[in-house]
Amino acid sequence: MKKLLMINWALLAVMVFLTISGCGSKDGDDDMDPIDANNSGYFLKAKVDGKVVEFKTETLLSVEIESSLPGVYNLSLSGGRQVSNQSALEEVITIILTETTPITEKSYTGLVPFETGFKGVLLGYSLEVEEKAYITDVNDPNVNLQITEIKDTSVKGKFSGVVIEFLSGETKTITEGEFFAPRRN
Repeated sequence: MKKLLMINWALLAVMVFLTISGCGSKDGDDDMDPIDANNSGYFLKAKVDGKVVEFKTETLLSVEIESSLPGVYNLSLSGGRQVSNQSALEEVITIILTETTPITEKSYTGLVPFETGFKGVLLGYSLEVEEKAYITDVNDPNVNLQITEIKDTSVKGKFSGVVIEFLSGETKTITEGEFFAPRRN
């Protein structure tokens, strides 16, 4: 049990790190205006416990597909909204996919232990006002990711899942997730 708790904390730390590093604003733009001021067409949206959450600011959306280790392939997707006039993130959705074959246009489900951590889909959500971070439950991974299009400049897809805040045990259900995000690599 203690080892599992340490793994859960490690996953949470990875999610927070990737969110912060993947969603940083390069030019100071933020997502204070929920209407897509830059008209990029990029977005990440979902329903979190039935409430629509949508991110449209291009500088706070990103997808990276890479192979950091031989035989290990990763997709990292994040979208967020900044707190008005601050660099802190108010709300974030993050998806990390780890596979042993190249990432392609198909459906991915679940999460299983693997030599370098976990293989499968890791979904994360945080909301600053709640001061909580939610992540896929490694004991009961209810998560789905469908990649519908991979291009040199962007990735499209859909996602859903249940995420848990490990200290309280509180869960959130993410449904109707959809994204069209720019690739950063």
